[in-house]
Amino acid sequence: MINQIEIPIYLEQALPEITTLLAAGKKSNASETMNALIEFMCKNIKAHNFGVVKRCLRLVDKLYTKGNRAVRNAIENVFVFSFTRLFLIYPDEKQQLMAIIPMTLYTLYIEQVCHRGC
Repeated sequence: MINQIEIPIYLEQALPEITTLLAAGKKSNASETMNALIEFMCKNIKAHNFGVVKRCLRLVDKLYTKGNRAVRNAIENVFVFSFTRLFLIYPDEKQQLMAIIPMTLYTLYIEQVCHRGC
């Protein structure tokens, strides 16, 4: 199981270009790391680098599968929760984003939307 301390290491190995962003804020917990990843994804969505965005989503999907409860909570409550905001900020890219979200994360998102009545 991957724990919250291992997330930045896992991300840096798979996405070397995120190293500076993770180091800049000295991310000390899973939620902060997820926020940094969201920021990284936003930059890439804005630049239309959907290959990088897809890699990020796949990594989070793997983290969710292999992570401990703290990791899964951060993904559910920070990362997946940000999807609605991303869809609002990038309405022209919404369809492209929805097409590359892994089924596990998309299912979590739908459960959140239905549960919260959004």
